[in-house]
Amino acid sequence: MPCLDTDILIGLLKGDKDAVDAIRRLQHEGASLKTTAMNAYELFKGAQVSSRQKENLGSVKEILSRIPVLLLSLEPCEEASRIYEELRREGHTIGDFDVLIASISIVNGESLVTRDRHFQFIRELDVQTW
Repeated sequence: MPCLDTDILIGLLKGDKDAVDAIRRLQHEGASLKTTAMNAYELFKGAQVSSRQKENLGSVKEILSRIPVLLLSLEPCEEASRIYEELRREGHTIGDFDVLIASISIVNGESLVTRDRHFQFIRELDVQTW
């Protein structure tokens, strides 16, 4: 089942044809779309600092009301620490939120739908590029 990263959700909010087509394709395949609490935070943060705050906050709330949001708990935290150590040992650094997004996806058996290339360094993560 696919977990949507922030980039595809922003694309959907902006009406980006590639994002819309990718989500339609996933839905047509019967996929149950999800995202993570970290992705929700990133969307809310972007809306808060935007020039159209009220409109964008409404759009974020609308999209997040339609898909389940996977939460951060102890198991993904432990997985994130393991991922962080592995990446550090290999000389790769990615942001903490992205490590947490990856760990939540892995623990919940989800693939991550994204265009962010740094997720490729996490071997256990099934990445679907949109």
